[in-house]
Amino acid sequence: MQVFGYEKNGDATFYTATGQLGGNSITAPLVRYTGGRSFGSEARDGVEDSSPGDVTVSFSNGLKGSVQFPGEAPAAMERFAIKEFTPSISNPLAQIGQRGLHLLILDKNLQFKQYRSAMLQRDNQGQPVLVEHPGSSAMGNVLPCSLEPDEGQFVCSAADSGSDIDSLRFRMVGGQLAGQITMKDTPTQQLNVIGQSDSAMDLGRRDSQQQTYWSFVIPGATVTGIPTTHSHQLMPVNGTWIVQDEMTGKPGRGLALDVQNSTMVLQVFNYSANGQPTFHMGSGSYVSAGPDTLASRAEFALNQYAGGRSLGGAPQSAHPVADAGPVRIDLALNRGQPLPHFSQRGTVTFPGEAPKAIVRMRLDDPPSLADKLLGEWYSPPMQAHLVFNQEKDGAVLSSDGAISCEQKYPDNPDRISCTKTAGETLAGTGNFALPLLNQGSNWIQIRDRFGNLQGLGNIN
Repeated sequence: MQVFGYEKNGDATFYTATGQLGGNSITAPLVRYTGGRSFGSEARDGVEDSSPGDVTVSFSNGLKGSVQFPGEAPAAMERFAIKEFTPSISNPLAQIGQRGLHLLILDKNLQFKQYRSAMLQRDNQGQPVLVEHPGSSAMGNVLPCSLEPDEGQFVCSAADSGSDIDSLRFRMVGGQLAGQITMKDTPTQQLNVIGQSDSAMDLGRRDSQQQTYWSFVIPGATVTGIPTTHSHQLMPVNGTWIVQDEMTGKPGRGLALDVQNSTMVLQVFNYSANGQPTFHMGSGSYVSAGPDTLASRAEFALNQYAGGRSLGGAPQSAHPVADAGPVRIDLALNRGQPLPHFSQRGTVTFPGEAPKAIVRMRLDDPPSLADKLLGEWYSPPMQAHLVFNQEKDGAVLSSDGAISCEQKYPDNPDRISCTKTAGETLAGTGNFALPLLNQGSNWIQIRDRFGNLQGLGNIN
């Protein structure tokens, strides 16, 4: 965790905290550092300076919780959700084209009940609709929806459709989806729904636009003709990113990167020329770098602030004091590039510096296939609910022993090959990519190897 705050004299500063969650909470020391790089400086490693005390963080779901800083009472916190309503391929709140959704319906005990695929799109009057596909049906049921803009939440009703869904209420934040659903056969019973939105596409006669977190598609002929140009918004996985050649094992600078819809919010935790910790922040449009470039980028000013609240201090708002100059983030597809994929690899150009490679910091990268695959899954291509809980001769087996999965590609360890134990390759599902944060795969994880339910949880 990075905490961006202020010294008692008003100077911007940052702290970090690291530890293991116990249940839904963690208490860990906040740590202050000094001596690292400033923009344009020579290579400098930071050193641990001091700790102002412990921070306690607790979560009630994937969007809300509480935080207690040293010398302060607990305070409510929530995930910063960008609510923008400019129509675009990348904005689910004002969707252009079609956005693919994976819906996992849970029963009253939060156990998997059933899966639905759906498309979020607009009708002829420009109103949002959800086209859901039960089971293997190619025919979709159209659910009219309305948008509650203050919550960024969709409310859909299927009363007049052929769907067995009665109503559905959901929201999406950073590719994750959560909400509540009622079925027509039990209209008084509200069930939780979790899931993800991993791609969106708009096909025109001469132009195709796509947003994707992992997979890459150039469509061929469509009902509107063959597009001649292709624009791609390649979505990074949000989190902490590090300059690749500054990964020395010692404290340094880094980036807290968050892309939602078509907006990037970036905090850079770094140091002033005198070695004191500081941070810079900016936001701007994150879009395709242009037709057929196979690249996406954002460029905006990085600002420095002062005068905000210090730990244990009185509430007060900061004000901008300096513009450090422009920062640029680039992501590009290179099929010859080794892992990590574009969702975890990019380039940053800081003010006064040459472009540098950046990579996403993976906090949990289990070394063995069993550690990665054990748990509960749903495979839409197989239309199968799977639990992997066995390991034999380097392969991971489903609980009934019917499916065996292996890593057969040393240069691509996230590519998994699965077969039926009788040796028959599974049609259409022989290979799949392990998701990261449950994104970028045609398999969806329901519970991890520790039994933790994935997704945003109950956000009612």
